[in-house]
Amino acid sequence: MKEDASNKEKYILTSVDNTLSLLNLFFDYEELSVNDAAKLLGLSRSTVFRFMVTLENRGFLSKTDHATYRLGLNMFSLGMLAYNRMELAALIHPYLQDIARQTGETSHLGIVDDGIHIMFIDRALGTSQLKMETALGYRQLAHHTASGKAILGFQSDQVIREYIKRVSFQKLTPASLGDAGELLHLLDQVKREGYACDNEESELGLTCFAVPIVDATGRAVASISISGPTTRMKTHKKSHIVLLKHTVDELSRTLR
Repeated sequence: MKEDASNKEKYILTSVDNTLSLLNLFFDYEELSVNDAAKLLGLSRSTVFRFMVTLENRGFLSKTDHATYRLGLNMFSLGMLAYNRMELAALIHPYLQDIARQTGETSHLGIVDDGIHIMFIDRALGTSQLKMETALGYRQLAHHTASGKAILGFQSDQVIREYIKRVSFQKLTPASLGDAGELLHLLDQVKREGYACDNEESELGLTCFAVPIVDATGRAVASISISGPTTRMKTHKKSHIVLLKHTVDELSRTLR
């Protein structure tokens, strides 16, 4: 354990560590002046001033009329985002477990992260001998995954156009989508049919089906999926998609 801690220490950036220590002060203080923060941290006033101005510029601190600083809206937004993700995962996890138990395949909960990547924030492992074991927090461009396409299919035209502008259509396998035209055609199909597929587009031998979780405005906020070896997945495609849709219908009633 000591050796691991020592190895981590050499990678720590002092300026970042000090900035985070500054933010930690706001657990105990609603407002702080530059002088007070500098004394509490044992750092020079000029250094703390630069930290505070930088954090203010990025919206993580807000300057008051009497020259003190308090937490900014971006800190609140970041905290709420983390909280909502944990709440969503806690609510949906029993459903993922039920899907994995019924199908023997791994089930995932995915959200779009940073506008272009799908992130898997929860999973329930399948019981079959060969199963998909994607790490929590794993990210992939949305159009390479069933989960991502399920969410993209239920977004506004503006969101989809912005996505296309920001990504490249590099193929991961011969089955990967090759250009924006293919994606747009596929997203129309996703919206009509209510589900998306990854037919070995991200990894050979792996197939995935996903269904979006849609809010009251018709926008997809997440998706749940079933993933496994292509042969098994194709054999049970119809029943897997029916199960996913039924699960999302139950979830939608819970979320209302």
